[in-house]
Amino acid sequence: MEIFLNLVTNLFPLYLLIGAGFLVGRYVGLDKQTMANLVMYLCIPVVAFGFVADLELKPAYALLPVITFLIQLVIGYVMLRVGKSVYGDARANLLAMCTAMGNSGYFGLPLVLLLFEDRWVGVYMFMLLGFLLYEATVGYYIAARGKFTARESLLKVVKFPSVYAISAGLLINFMDVPLPDLFKTYWTYFKGAYVILGMLIIGAALSKLQRLVLAPKFLSLVMLGKFVIWPLMAYGFILADRAYFHMFEEPVLMLIMVVSLVPPAANIAAFTAQFDIVPEKAATTIMLTTVFALFYIPAILVLTGMH
Repeated sequence: MEIFLNLVTNLFPLYLLIGAGFLVGRYVGLDKQTMANLVMYLCIPVVAFGFVADLELKPAYALLPVITFLIQLVIGYVMLRVGKSVYGDARANLLAMCTAMGNSGYFGLPLVLLLFEDRWVGVYMFMLLGFLLYEATVGYYIAARGKFTARESLLKVVKFPSVYAISAGLLINFMDVPLPDLFKTYWTYFKGAYVILGMLIIGAALSKLQRLVLAPKFLSLVMLGKFVIWPLMAYGFILADRAYFHMFEEPVLMLIMVVSLVPPAANIAAFTAQFDIVPEKAATTIMLTTVFALFYIPAILVLTGMH
């Protein structure tokens, strides 16, 4: 219980920032799109570059984005089929997105920065590539209900600056070029800025919710896919690696567990608004699952001994 309460206490400031973003967005006005662009095109690339450039690389790390992409692919397909059998309309698409796509960026990265030493955060950045690729291709395709070709979806991936920042970081790493102290000083500032802005963006996005759309059956299916099936698949891989493969260190396995527990991606709200896929139900689901994650993540980390 002490470990659980300690984890909840560490996570709670992140939720205070989400609450601050919600209040400012609701009562003062906050341009979340401008903030999101600032984070996506400036903060994340700088943070990612610094971590990857300073990372002790191992060949096995290249498998991490493949693993996360495949898990999302399986869950997205299964839950899309379940949604079509239960609903037979656009709610099936929303179900697939909410269960497969985790908030690995705005929520997951600040969480990892909070719980892990810097040398493991670079490994997490590799995992983010799997989420990025899925969101920009399969996730966007599901949201658009087939309006975009595979080529058009893949072109969206090349527009994400983080891909180039990670590539540049890998090049610096391979060339064994030391990062100057001045860069490291400002890089530290960027890490802090990312945590604060990422949480504020989640709150600002939730502040645009006009009304709650509670759907117990839909929410139950999302919880099943996102908080049960996702972690079980991740934990199954962790047990297999411990017993047979021995590819990853324990902190890396813990990263896989943590990323499996994050709530549905905040970008789902934007996707559903763009394509008119019950956007208020999407926003309500994201809000409720984000609150639930405050207690669920510490509970699972304690139960699995990964804390």
